[in-house]
Amino acid sequence: MKPEGAALTRIARHRVLAAGDSFAVCSRQVRRFFERTSLVGYDSLEIREDRSLAGDDPGFAETLAAAVAENRQIVHSLAGDLEKTGIRTIAELSHLQQGYPSKVLHILTHFLDGFIGVDSFFYNLIDDSHWLPEATSAAMSRNPGKYWLILVDGYSATPDQAALLHP
Repeated sequence: MKPEGAALTRIARHRVLAAGDSFAVCSRQVRRFFERTSLVGYDSLEIREDRSLAGDDPGFAETLAAAVAENRQIVHSLAGDLEKTGIRTIAELSHLQQGYPSKVLHILTHFLDGFIGVDSFFYNLIDDSHWLPEATSAAMSRNPGKYWLILVDGYSATPDQAALLHP
């Protein structure tokens, strides 16, 4: 819901993979997920039907691959940021400074463990993952019309103060 008198700013964009009989079914799953998760919170959530794709739409496979690749790039960038702190081994993590360096590690582990965050570009709602497991990919090949890649924009009235991540 839009706060009274506040302008909303898009602070996140997600491509969410969902499975169901229609866009309506899948978009309800996506909305329910965002309403229930404590990991991200937006003042407003816009599900973009005009920019969402069914598994049997032209361009679906390329868009999905690009979304997963975007997550891989984010992970690569976060790992690079962590390396800039001087961390080279797992044993050295015990010396990681609290603040930006530990936040980088926190965000990186969310990508690896499947918890959605404001930084997640692609999210696989079927597998609670940032990736596309082979089993899901194979199921999509067998019945592509049951899968949707839903584009979601998250808005906040106060992006610098929004409670995006909860412990």
